[in-house]
Amino acid sequence: MKILKYLLYVLIVLILIGLILGLVGPKTKDIQRSRVIPATPEQIWPYVSNWEKINMWSPWVRMDTSLTLEYTGNQGTVGSKYSWSSKKMGSGEQTITAMDPNRSMEAELIIKMMGESTSKTTIVLQDTTGGTKVTWAMNGKNTFFEKIMSTMMSMEKMIGNEYDKGLNSLDSLIATLPKPKPGMKIYTNDYPGGTYLGIKKKVKISELKDFFSKNFTPVMEGLKTTKAEAVGMPSGLYYTWEPDKDMTEVAAAIAIKNEVKAPMGLQLFVILPGKMVAMDYMGGYGGLGNAHNALAEYFRSNNLMQAPPVVEEYVVDPMMEKDSTKWHTRIIYFVK
Repeated sequence: MKILKYLLYVLIVLILIGLILGLVGPKTKDIQRSRVIPATPEQIWPYVSNWEKINMWSPWVRMDTSLTLEYTGNQGTVGSKYSWSSKKMGSGEQTITAMDPNRSMEAELIIKMMGESTSKTTIVLQDTTGGTKVTWAMNGKNTFFEKIMSTMMSMEKMIGNEYDKGLNSLDSLIATLPKPKPGMKIYTNDYPGGTYLGIKKKVKISELKDFFSKNFTPVMEGLKTTKAEAVGMPSGLYYTWEPDKDMTEVAAAIAIKNEVKAPMGLQLFVILPGKMVAMDYMGGYGGLGNAHNALAEYFRSNNLMQAPPVVEEYVVDPMMEKDSTKWHTRIIYFVK
């Protein structure tokens, strides 16, 4: 009985300590991290203003393999939102509340874990020497539970460290993107080799839009499940092209950095090092045929043999930019 009495005293003391910490703990949170990325604000903006693109480099989505995501609204615009549910991190949502293109994005963050916490998050781009200073920040009032946690540990340091990881991943992703070139300029280079995670099927050419719309989502989920690090944007890997039959064998895929095991329903596609002939095409998809024809003519004129697949990397797509003249597709042909 004495032991139970002592345990009761301990419990009462712990509850009192918790109440005191909840009353006197820090009332607000103010977390901020910055990094200079060697690129222009215009190049970085699409990847900090679209939740699907943000979650390709954000550290939070890799913290729990049970996490599920849902996107709503027109991505890349005010009012677009994503929500999550996780066994480890509870549930919540983020909604874009304000945007100043190529300069800043503001969002409301709601976290539902041990109560409901609301904060303001911002990503600010500033043109500076050496590139663009990207600042990721969060501020708001602490809940009762957050006051207790902030007294027991440095929430600024814990969350700030994750912000640093995210900015590092954003830097790595931006570094892989080619700089847009005007017109239809063809260039050659050495291809270092690469691995893609994706879904490959034979589909009708007339149904390609539906194929990509349906399959890029499970590919992105596969990135999260395997904790694979993306080193490129969503791409189409074309292994055959038969316009007379309205058929193509194509993979909806994303280039990855680390070695992983493909989850069920997905495949790994390895492209060996070699020579490549490429073009950074700017414009609507209706002009892609002319771009491919120009590349095919280059092969014929230079007596080169082509090795599959043909890669189309959708660096800036309709989900990120409404103006079709700003759509950026990187097309790569490999030399056999």
